[in-house]
Amino acid sequence: MKFKIIMFMTMLLLGCSYSVYTTGYPHLKTIQILPVENLTDNYEMRDLVFSSLIEKYESDGRLKFVGMSPDCQMECSILDYSNKIVSYSGSTVDEYEVRVLFDLLFTDLKENKIIWENASLVVSERYSLADENSQFGTELEAQEEIVVKLFELIMKNTLEEW
Repeated sequence: MKFKIIMFMTMLLLGCSYSVYTTGYPHLKTIQILPVENLTDNYEMRDLVFSSLIEKYESDGRLKFVGMSPDCQMECSILDYSNKIVSYSGSTVDEYEVRVLFDLLFTDLKENKIIWENASLVVSERYSLADENSQFGTELEAQEEIVVKLFELIMKNTLEEW
């Protein structure tokens, strides 16, 4: 009986270790990310988005980042950036919200077709300098989380097919 339980648990664990990564475009193996265009006065955001997206694609592993002869290409523009107060008490700011408006275009260069386009993608995150229990404590941490969310949205709307 113990042997059956151990075998069941082993099979259960092995069965749960598969990857949930899928690709709706198995012919796409490489990607080129064009330099991010920044139409805002937050100049650091351009470099943060560009370098973070490259890093995320490399760590994800589904598409290899290349400079020449890619299978697909991503274009990204930052159209608007805001960092606004969302709550305060007295003269103390409790919480801010960083909001970024993106224009994205993901193109399959092998089949010469647009896979996904969104000219008004808004990604936002809140942070608090005053609340130590806040998930994010600085504007930079909120910006970094926005790029994580951006990458997840890109992958969900391009390669992942359920």
